[in-house]
Amino acid sequence: MEDFSSSSDSDDDFMLFVFPILLLAAREEELANNGRRKRRRLACEVFTRPIGDTGPTDTGSPSPPLISDARTPLKPNKIKNNPVSPQPNTHAHPPKMESQSLQPKQIFILSGQSNMAGRGGVFRDHHQHQHWDRVVPNECGPHPSIHRLSAHLRWEPALEPLHADIDATKVCGVGPGMAFANAVRERVGVLGLVPCAVGGTAIKEWARGEHLYESMVKRARESVKGGGEIKGLLWYQGESDTSTQHDADAYHGNMVELIENVREDLGLPSLPIIQVAIGSGDAKYIEKVREAQLGMKVPNVVCVDAKGLELKDDHLHLTTKAQVQLGHMLADAYIKHFVSSEANAHPAL
Repeated sequence: MEDFSSSSDSDDDFMLFVFPILLLAAREEELANNGRRKRRRLACEVFTRPIGDTGPTDTGSPSPPLISDARTPLKPNKIKNNPVSPQPNTHAHPPKMESQSLQPKQIFILSGQSNMAGRGGVFRDHHQHQHWDRVVPNECGPHPSIHRLSAHLRWEPALEPLHADIDATKVCGVGPGMAFANAVRERVGVLGLVPCAVGGTAIKEWARGEHLYESMVKRARESVKGGGEIKGLLWYQGESDTSTQHDADAYHGNMVELIENVREDLGLPSLPIIQVAIGSGDAKYIEKVREAQLGMKVPNVVCVDAKGLELKDDHLHLTTKAQVQLGHMLADAYIKHFVSSEANAHPAL
C-alpha cells in the first residue's frame, strides 16, 4: 500500500504558504477596483456639481466657492465686492468684454489731487474707517474702447476707481475721468487714460524734479511707447494751496511753470490742457487761487469751473453726481476747443 502521509503533509505546508499570498493579492485587487469606482464617482460629481461648489472639505462641510456663480446677475450700477480700507491696488471686476485695441490711439493724462483721483461715494463708517460704496453711474461704466495705464505701466480695461493703485494710500471712488472718456469716445475713438493724481498735494509738489512730477512724466512717456498720441492733460488741483497767502499768491506762477515744464519734457509744445477751477478749499484764500486759475492766459489752456457743483458733507470733495457733471464739462471743453469737425471725428464705437 502506498503511503500518502508525507505527501499530504507537504500539500498542507504548501497551502499554508500560498494562501496568504493569494488572499493579499485578492485584497489588493479589491482595493484597486474600489479606487477606480471612487475616482469615476468623483469625476461625475465634478461635472454635475453647481458652479462655485468645490465639494466637501476635510471637515465634512462645503468649501467656499473658488469662482463666482456667473448665473447670478449683478445689481444695476453696483459692483459687488466687500469694501476694504485702505484701497487695494485692484479694481472691482469689470464685465467681460473684448478689447478693441491693445494700444489706445488717443491718450489723456489725469492729474492733480483728491477731486481728480476721485472721492465720489467714499464715506466713513461709525469707526471712522473710509469705504467706497461701489456705486458706479452708467456714465462712468466700462467700455471696450476705454483703457487705463496701471501702476505697473500696463494697459488694461478702464473702470472705477481709476486711481485705486495710484493714490493707493487712500480710499478712492468715482472721479471725473470715466465720465469724460465715455462722453468723448465717439469723437476720438479708442482712448487711454493715464491716472496720476494724488490726494492732499500742493502745486509745489508737482514742480520739476519732485517725485510726483517725475512720476507723471514717466507714466506719460510710457503710455505712448506702443504708439498713440497724448491729446491732453486734465488738471484738477489747488485746494491744498488755499491755506496760506504765500501759497495762494504763488499759485499762478507755479501753474504756468508746470505747464511749460510738462510741454517741454513731453516734447509737446502745444499740449492741450484743461484746468478745473476749484470750488472748495480754505475760505481765506480760495478766491485768490480761483482767480489765478480762471485768469490763466496761456495758449491751449482752458478752464472749467467747479464752483456750485455738489459737495459731500466734508465740504471739500465732489459727490458722485457732481463728478459725472464735471466729467461732462471737461468733455464739452475738449470737444469745443480741441477737436476739429473734420477727420478727428470717428464713427460710434
